[in-house]
Amino acid sequence: MNYLEELTKQESARQKNTLNLIASENYPSSKTLSLLGSMWNDKYAEGYPGKRYYAGNINADKLEEFVQTKALEAFNCQDDYGVNVQVLSGSPANAMVYFTVLEPGDTVLSLDLASGGHLSHLHNTSSYLKFFKHATYSLRGNKLHEAEFEQALKEHKPRLVVIGYSSYPASYTFDKLCEIAHAYGALVLADISHIAGLVATGHHPSPFAHGAKGADFVTTTTHKTLRGPRSGLVFAKEEYMAVINKTVFPGTSGGPHLNQIAAVCQSLLEVLGQESYPDKVSFNVYIENVVKNAKALEAGLKQGGVEVTTATSTHLVLVKLPEAVDSLTLQNDLEEMNIITNRNAVPNDTKPAWRPSGLRLGSAALTSRGMASDDFLTFGKLIGNYLMGNSTKVECQTSTSELLKNLKWYY
Repeated sequence: MNYLEELTKQESARQKNTLNLIASENYPSSKTLSLLGSMWNDKYAEGYPGKRYYAGNINADKLEEFVQTKALEAFNCQDDYGVNVQVLSGSPANAMVYFTVLEPGDTVLSLDLASGGHLSHLHNTSSYLKFFKHATYSLRGNKLHEAEFEQALKEHKPRLVVIGYSSYPASYTFDKLCEIAHAYGALVLADISHIAGLVATGHHPSPFAHGAKGADFVTTTTHKTLRGPRSGLVFAKEEYMAVINKTVFPGTSGGPHLNQIAAVCQSLLEVLGQESYPDKVSFNVYIENVVKNAKALEAGLKQGGVEVTTATSTHLVLVKLPEAVDSLTLQNDLEEMNIITNRNAVPNDTKPAWRPSGLRLGSAALTSRGMASDDFLTFGKLIGNYLMGNSTKVECQTSTSELLKNLKWYY
C-alpha cells in the first residue's frame, strides 16, 4: 500500500470513528461517490448542450440537460427559473452572480460575518473589494428584523443584496425581504447553501417565487443538507439565464466537471425520491429528522448549562461560549474525544476570528448515519457538561465510544 492509499484509508477510518457535528458537512450515498470517479471524469465538454467545442459530447449533452431538469424539479421552480449546473462550488456560484450583474464600484449588501454571513458574500479582506463596494446589515437581539434590513437598503443603496446565511439557526422568510429589497431597486441573491435540503422539502421558506417576492438569483452548494457531492448550482430568473451562462462559459470557466454534474444528479434523484439513500429513508423524512435532531441537540446543550444564541428551526445550533472558554482549545479538546466541530463567531462578537466566541454545530451528517433524537439529546448534554467543567475527557470519551457503536457506515 503506497502513502496515498494509506492516507485515504486513514481518512476513511477517521470519518467512520468520529461524531461529526460540522454543519456544512454530510455523507453522500455510495452511488454519488462512485460517480465522482466514473468515466464522466474523462470527457471534456466546453460549452453547453447542443453547442460544444469538442466532439463526442452526445451523452454529456443528455446528462447536463437531465440534471438541469432535476434541479428545477427538486425546487419546484420550473416556471420562473433556469439553472446552470457547471459551477464548481458555492463561492464560485456567488462570484458568477457578481460578475454578471455588477459594474465596478457597485455596492453589495450582505449580513455581517459575526451575525451569520459568509465569506463569499464579501467582507473586509475580500479580493472582490478591488471591484465592488461592500456594506452590511446586522441583527437585533440575535434575530433578523425587517426594519434594520430596510434601513441598510435606504442608507447604502446597493445594486445587489445577499440573503442567506452560514451560521443563522432560525428560519427566515425570503418573500418579504425580497419585496423590500426590490422596492429599493436592488437585485437579490439568495444563498441557500446551508438550507437547500430544507427548502427542497418545504421545511424552510423558499426564495423561489414569481415577481418581486422571488430572488433574482439563487445559489447553493450541493454537499450540505442536499447530501450530494462537493459542487454548486446557480439558479436565475429566466431573463438573467443567458448572461449567467455567458459569465460561467466562456466568461470565467473552461470545461465543466461532468463527474461532479453526474454525482449532483444522483443526489437530486434521491431528493426527489426517484433513487434511495442506503438506509431507504425518504429524503423528506430525513430532513424532518435533521430539524428534529437539531432541536434535541440544542435542548441537550441547554440542559448541560450552555447558552445558545437563537433557538434553532434549521439544521444548526450556534453556541455562545463562556468568556473564559477559548474556542480553539475547546475545538481541539473535542476532536481528541472524536467529536468534530468548528469554532464560529457569534453576533456582536468582540473576539478575533481565529479564536471567536462561539461553536457552530449541525445535525445533518449524524442524521445521515442514523443517530436519533434521543441520542442527540444525550450528545448535547455530554458536550455541555464537558464545556461547563462538569465532566472529564475520559468520561466524554467513554460516552462518545458508546454513541459511535450504533451508527451506520455505508462505505
